[in-house]
Amino acid sequence: MAKMATNVQDRLAQGQIDPVYCLHGGERFLVDRCVATIRRLVTGVAESSAASDYDVFDLRETPILQVIGAAKTLPMWSKRRLVIGHAIDEVKADELEPLAKYILDPNPKGCLVLVGDKIDGRLRAFAALRKAGYLHELVRLKDRELAGFVAAEAKQRGLSITSDAAQALAGAAGPDLGRISQALDQVALFANGRIERQHVEEVIPDSRERGVFELTRAIGDGNVAQSLRLLANLLDNREPPLKLQFMLMRQLRQIWRTKELLAAHTPRAEIAAAVGVAPFFLDDILGPATRMTVGTLRQSFMRLYEADRSLKSSRVDPGLQMMRLVRILAEGASRK
Repeated sequence: MAKMATNVQDRLAQGQIDPVYCLHGGERFLVDRCVATIRRLVTGVAESSAASDYDVFDLRETPILQVIGAAKTLPMWSKRRLVIGHAIDEVKADELEPLAKYILDPNPKGCLVLVGDKIDGRLRAFAALRKAGYLHELVRLKDRELAGFVAAEAKQRGLSITSDAAQALAGAAGPDLGRISQALDQVALFANGRIERQHVEEVIPDSRERGVFELTRAIGDGNVAQSLRLLANLLDNREPPLKLQFMLMRQLRQIWRTKELLAAHTPRAEIAAAVGVAPFFLDDILGPATRMTVGTLRQSFMRLYEADRSLKSSRVDPGLQMMRLVRILAEGASRK
């Protein structure tokens, strides 16, 4: 017996097509991929012959009643008529009533795909979509989920990749899934076989996580100029300041825990697993753990907690706040 599909991506992978989809969420790469898969399943390869049975609308310009009218129209050349409506989240609540009615009796020979960023699930139409199983939220993956995404992408493409390589690629290219997908293709061409960690490091040397490790190490060394330069590079690469603050906080916790494990004479092989870092990043933790005193770590935590509140409430430019924070942290470490 075939395994029951549990989400929209699984169902589409099995070729199952619903008459209505409402796709929304913060992970645009997954939303766009679902739309592309639906288009391929419905229209097939003969795009030209399906042109008359395929419509795309911008719901900021076209009334939803007109879009639903197109979805009700029977196909001329294809088995199904595909209608895509973008910006469903920008349609006013009182204009969604035709959609709520259509959901109750959708055209079995039609496929209506509605796309948005963030919808209000309390509205009647969206509640009806959820009840019918047509509402699908595709959320941003968490950092710890990115390596799994890399491994799944590699498997889907028939590639072989080690777990270390998957983690390294996720750290180098994440959190943008589109960038991860492109990076995987680049590394696969370079490796020409089983993908190892060294292939990732040679093709994509600038790692996001490595960059924060280097920033933490520079702060621990009290190197103000290097700390500010590394932070500027991360900000130039569009890393959100609040996320950088969070990652610094996480790494300082790992450094403190590593310091405790070193004091307890814990074998090196056990430290990486105990603090939750990939083995190839362990040296980036051991260095600061050896150099930074407990007093420096405690003071750094206080500064990071203050920065967390400020980044969430102050009107001062977040990038400027991070530059001030990193300068203070590095200057504090240099006095120890």
